[in-house]
Amino acid sequence: MMRRRGFTLIELLVVIAVIAIIAAILFPVFAEARESARATSCLSNVRQTGMAVMLYTQDYDETYPILVYPHTGTGTLRAFNVNDAIVPYVKNSGFPICPTEPEAWDYDLQLAYCLGGQQGISMGQFKYRSYVANTAVFRSGVGNPSFPPFAQMPVLTVAALPRPTDNSLFWDGYLCGPLCTPACNRKNLIAIPGKAPRHHEGINVVYAGGNAKHLKARRRADGVWVAAGGPYEGRDELWGIVRDDGSIGANP
Repeated sequence: MMRRRGFTLIELLVVIAVIAIIAAILFPVFAEARESARATSCLSNVRQTGMAVMLYTQDYDETYPILVYPHTGTGTLRAFNVNDAIVPYVKNSGFPICPTEPEAWDYDLQLAYCLGGQQGISMGQFKYRSYVANTAVFRSGVGNPSFPPFAQMPVLTVAALPRPTDNSLFWDGYLCGPLCTPACNRKNLIAIPGKAPRHHEGINVVYAGGNAKHLKARRRADGVWVAAGGPYEGRDELWGIVRDDGSIGANP
């Protein structure tokens, strides 16, 4: 009768070690693939957002949405913002959310603490946001009680915006950190200091021309991450309007 030989302890340990090595090699690959899928989904979200803005302007006399204004149609003071305005033009209800960081900043917290509740509560469609809007394009409008008179700017029209493929509308970022710390209110902030941007040390951006792309980022000496090689001929500022002469400012 033939006697079967079992595994020795050394052989079992070798097999376990080999499996552990393979797992250590494959797990980062799986994680990278998962993040690549999230980055692609995020890029699709910002592209849809940009297209929704373009559709909105076609219906509203070639005028960009107002950044935020008071809404009392429900009997309660609410803040109706640009994301609420373009909802009818998107099929994806999660368009303001990046799957890599779906709770990047809390809009209800911003309204309650950063703005002292003066603009009311949100419309209730989106508690969390992942993308920052270019406030040089989406403005307050004149006579908007949500803004003091000195901060009010007339709405911007499509015809008045130069170089649409160079002017950003939305990008991965943070409007403010917990309780709106000053360090997190910077216009070019794409990552909280000390924390890398979401997608392979880069961000997704959509422009007024409807084009969306991934931008690499770099970390400055002060720890703030900015767009590397920038969207504007090497500049790192995402906020603002790029004029015909290549300069950037709050106005065309």
